[in-house]
Amino acid sequence: MSRKLLLSSISIAATATLLGVGAFASYSDSERSETASVTAGTLNLEVDGSAVGEDYSVTNAYPGYKSGTGHGFVLKNTGTIDGNLRVFLVKDFDDENSLVEPETDVTDPGLGGEIDEYLAITVDGNSFGPFGLVPSLGLAGVGERVDITSWLWNVGEAPKLLAASAQYPASPYELWFGFEISDTADNTIMTDTLGFHLEFTLEQA
Repeated sequence: MSRKLLLSSISIAATATLLGVGAFASYSDSERSETASVTAGTLNLEVDGSAVGEDYSVTNAYPGYKSGTGHGFVLKNTGTIDGNLRVFLVKDFDDENSLVEPETDVTDPGLGGEIDEYLAITVDGNSFGPFGLVPSLGLAGVGERVDITSWLWNVGEAPKLLAASAQYPASPYELWFGFEISDTADNTIMTDTLGFHLEFTLEQA
């Protein structure tokens, strides 16, 4: 093949290539959606009612003592998400204070108070069902939580659903609590002091 013919062939091939590129060009366009936003909801438990810590405090308790159930709570979910309500007992302290002669007669070792061994929390049936007794605080140590949720409604029942912007118990009731000391208690509880509180939690349903 002559040089002239070779150059002509190269020129024709290059021209065909350029024409081919142009033959496949096309229009294009793009759009975008409106902005999508994600806002987190809220889960917020508020405790109202007639009960405060000092309402539970007594200074002259004895075997067989009953506080009654004149301490009411209204539990409100002021958030925007439904929650499951759980209730716990928490022992704050358990003090022996001082040993007096009747205590030493029953061999009280003085290593801590004994009231928790005889204390039960009571629940008023007017609020939410059958009258019930919650196990003694002795089931846990100081600072440990005892889940009493199922004892408040029915043993083994799931936590109570507290819907968004709702309260429990429904108006006009309150959730009533009290406590009692077993009449089987003896001189070992003399001068002892027990501190405890109720803890309410709301967990996303």
